[in-house]
Amino acid sequence: MESVPICNLFSGDALNWIISGMIPIVSFLITFFLMPQVIRLGLKLDLVDKPDHRKLHKNPIPTLGGIAIFIGFFITSIAFMISSGNSQFWYIIGCLVTLFILGIIDDLKDLSASKKFLVQFLTAFLIAYSGIRIGNLYGLFGFYELPLAIEYILTIFVIVGVTNAFNLIDGIDGLAGGVSFINSTFIGIILLISGNFFYSIVAFALAGSLLAFLWYNFHPAKIFMGDTGSLIIGFLLAILGIYIMQEAAQINFALGISGNIMIVIVGIFLIPVYDTLRVFIVRIKQRKSPFTPDKKHIHHLLIETGYNHTRSALVLYMSNILIIGAGFLMKNLNPNFAIPVLFILAILMTEMLNIRRIIINKIQARFLSSKADEIFSENRFLSKNMDQ
Repeated sequence: MESVPICNLFSGDALNWIISGMIPIVSFLITFFLMPQVIRLGLKLDLVDKPDHRKLHKNPIPTLGGIAIFIGFFITSIAFMISSGNSQFWYIIGCLVTLFILGIIDDLKDLSASKKFLVQFLTAFLIAYSGIRIGNLYGLFGFYELPLAIEYILTIFVIVGVTNAFNLIDGIDGLAGGVSFINSTFIGIILLISGNFFYSIVAFALAGSLLAFLWYNFHPAKIFMGDTGSLIIGFLLAILGIYIMQEAAQINFALGISGNIMIVIVGIFLIPVYDTLRVFIVRIKQRKSPFTPDKKHIHHLLIETGYNHTRSALVLYMSNILIIGAGFLMKNLNPNFAIPVLFILAILMTEMLNIRRIIINKIQARFLSSKADEIFSENRFLSKNMDQ
């Protein structure tokens, strides 16, 4: 049998798959071993999230987990991407470093929403300027190729919106990190299978760091990611989602999709985005600012129905995976049909939680009412005996 040179065994696609398997391991190890140092630093400097009436934890928790996530991701992606010659990647890294610094400052000093939005809009503009833009809706709502000005506006709006959606779901132990891990893994797989190897590196580097973070963030959490983490995670995932939409024609062909990969991307982002839209609508209907903190998010509904942090997070993981799976099943359909169906699934899921919460609250109210009547009846009996 003719021998095969070892270099030929690990070339082309095979080498890409081997590297893709190494990337999350490297970022996981960096983040995993760095996280205890960050926890100690947070406790030493009293950089903790203290409990209050709106929060679900009872003890002060360090909030700088995003530092370890970012460092693990940064070192790994730079190490594997530095030879790619991709100029857009350096725009992404520059914007992520800016948001990383913004997140640290916000975790330390609690910046105003206007300042955070200003930086987010500027960094989103730079990403659009780099060439990563939503330039075609492929028939969604009757729109195809978009004018350049609309490309910029829509891209900036989507990036800022998704960034804040991931920030807002960071409400219970393990939720934001777990949903982000699932989403970055699916995005990485789509990019790798479709031949977009270099951007799959970015997605898998993030996934590895998030998995290490979950080791310390799953209930009971030893550390939170803080804005330092949630800003860069949402921002990066939004960019990768837009890149997939931008390359939809090539990705559709590579994956054998006759519909549009955009359906799958909507499914990947639907849980955090829909939850944010739902909460904003409720607040506006109550004549409050959409950014007013409250307990209206899906994870709050789950906690109110008696689920603990772990079970709530797992329910939302499964919901996220089911909706992504539904997106994959409908990937060959017309997006004007498939995307509304995905939103209907999200609405049904949320309303089922609301109905369950209402039923439980009514049962508890009746139980407490009957107990109160029983105690009142016993007290009247006691008062009569005392009078005699």
